[in-house]
Amino acid sequence: MFDADPSELAVRGERGIDLFQRVEDAGQKRARFRCIATVSDGDTPPQAVDFQPHANRAPEALIARAQALQEAPQITQSLALGDTRSWPKAYDTRNPMALFLYLEFFRAWQVADMAGARFEALLARDPNDLPTAPNQIAGAITPVFEFNRLARGTQLAHTIVPVLKARIAAQGFRDDQSSSTGYALRMLGDLCMRAANPALALECFETAIGAGDNAFRRRKAIEAAHAAGNTAKLQQHLTGFRVKWPLPDDLAQLENGADT
Repeated sequence: MFDADPSELAVRGERGIDLFQRVEDAGQKRARFRCIATVSDGDTPPQAVDFQPHANRAPEALIARAQALQEAPQITQSLALGDTRSWPKAYDTRNPMALFLYLEFFRAWQVADMAGARFEALLARDPNDLPTAPNQIAGAITPVFEFNRLARGTQLAHTIVPVLKARIAAQGFRDDQSSSTGYALRMLGDLCMRAANPALALECFETAIGAGDNAFRRRKAIEAAHAAGNTAKLQQHLTGFRVKWPLPDDLAQLENGADT
C-alpha cells in the first residue's frame, strides 16, 4: 500500500510514529502534509489510531508502515546538515523517491515550526493579541494541527480558549461564513484528545459549539466528556445532540452508560 505510493511517509512524533500524507495544494502552488494516523510506540502489540476513519485504512497497513520506518536505515540514520558523510544516498535507498519526499517534508515542517513559534511568542506577550479575523486564527492553527504538534497545540488551547470564550460570549458575535472560529477550536480539541488531555479538549469543543452548534462538534464534545469521565457533561451534550438530531447508535450506547 505505502511503498507504491510516494505520497505517504512516517516520522517519529510525540506519542509514537506519525503517518503523513502529502497533499497537493493547487491554490498555493505547493504541497502540504497532513498527519493521518499515529502508531503507538512501545505497546505490544502496537496500536494504530486513524485520524481519518472514513478512509477505511486497515490498522495492519498503518502499523506495517511504522515498522518499515524503523527498519529503513537510509531514512532513520543520524544526519548532520553540515557533514556530507552523514547524508543518505538516493541510489542506495530501496525507494529513492522516499528520500526526496522526506526532504520536502523537512522543509515544510521547518516553515510551519517557525510560524508556530512566532504565533506562540505573540500570544505569550499578550493573549489578547490573538487576531480578530477568524480565518487568521484558523490559518495559524492549521499547520500545528496538520503536523500533529501535540505539545504546542495543548499550550495554544490553554492560551486561546479563554480569549475566544469571551469573544463568543460578547453581544453581536458571529463566526465568519467558513465557521473558522469553530474550526480552529475543533482542531485544538482534536490535538488535546491526541495528547491524552480530554478535559481540555472538552473545553475546546464546548467553545466551538458556542461559536456555532452542529452535530459534528456535539459528537466531539460527547467523546471528550466520555474520555474525561465527566458524566454530567456527557449527559448534557447527549441531550443537546438529541434535541436537534437523531442520536446515532454508538452515542446512544454512551447515553445508556451515563444513565447507569
